[in-house]
Amino acid sequence: MTLLTSASASSPQTRDDPAPCAGNAPRAAVARRSTFDGLDLNLLRVFAALMRERNVTRAGAALCLSQSAVSNSLQRLRAALGDMLFERTASGIRPTSHGLELWQQLQPHYLQIEKVLTPEAFDPLTYEGAFTIAMSDYTAERIMPRLGAHLETHAPRVQLNLLPYSVANMFPMFEREGIDLAIGANRDDAQHARGLRASTLWPIHSRCLMRRGHPLAQGELTMERFLSARHLDVCLPGMTMPLYDNLLAAHGIRRNLILTLNHYTQTLAVLAATDYIGVLPVSLLDLSAYADRLCQRDPPIAMPERPLGLIWHQRHDSSSPQVWLRQVLIDLFAQPDGGGAVPSLSAYASGSPT
Repeated sequence: MTLLTSASASSPQTRDDPAPCAGNAPRAAVARRSTFDGLDLNLLRVFAALMRERNVTRAGAALCLSQSAVSNSLQRLRAALGDMLFERTASGIRPTSHGLELWQQLQPHYLQIEKVLTPEAFDPLTYEGAFTIAMSDYTAERIMPRLGAHLETHAPRVQLNLLPYSVANMFPMFEREGIDLAIGANRDDAQHARGLRASTLWPIHSRCLMRRGHPLAQGELTMERFLSARHLDVCLPGMTMPLYDNLLAAHGIRRNLILTLNHYTQTLAVLAATDYIGVLPVSLLDLSAYADRLCQRDPPIAMPERPLGLIWHQRHDSSSPQVWLRQVLIDLFAQPDGGGAVPSLSAYASGSPT
């Protein structure tokens, strides 16, 4: 036998009644959620403009809307919120008590959203942040003195952290090591498909460097003499062999590579003291104390010109601090005519030993 309580007897549940649920929200909360779900959030921009201007025409001008468009939006907002929100005055409009209450609650959040979506102009003088940049010792020697001096004056609170430049690990460095920017050569065009961008700063020209008085400094530099000499070169992190050896292998040629170094700054000291030769960037001579002790020649197989430039991930395309830093580097080091930004590069353009 089923016993009915007085409540169940007086209010029997019918098929059309909603099933009772302990998790059902109060009706007022449901009503508020329904109002928000159906609200065109663009109407909040109209509401904010009307609260600020207290005049329909001026609010329309601030929003680049006609007076009729603002009036129409106000009517929709009144219908959605169930209140007049504003009433006419001799000089324009004024909010109702409910409209004023709504604005007092909405204003802090609206202003915060407005600030996020319309950030203030980036000011390097007051910016306190850090950038992580990957570059080789060759690049750092040419970039950092001028960049450091610029930051000292124009962005004194900025911090820079340098990491070794790795050709093969470029994409993982952006993904896992969190670098903001890389500056270097040997860019792989296929990397662009993985979201990397690039902008050239200057070209790198390479020739065969050796000490003055080297047996190969005079006479014709034949392929036989060149290949049989003792060679040195540089392998940066992630490289399996020097770039010039890749080029020779494409021609079915192999040279007598004896010494592989991991930094460019070591190479000229070794060349000046030994009979090694190396196909290296001629701009190494520009800042080296060993320049007067070395000469250069064209190798039998020329090393193609390589662009050295900025590399960044597309997710940083619109980051204000990073846009600023990239522009600083371009302004300091890029040449609009495509020429080298490295000092005295043209001094090493002749084909004869120097």
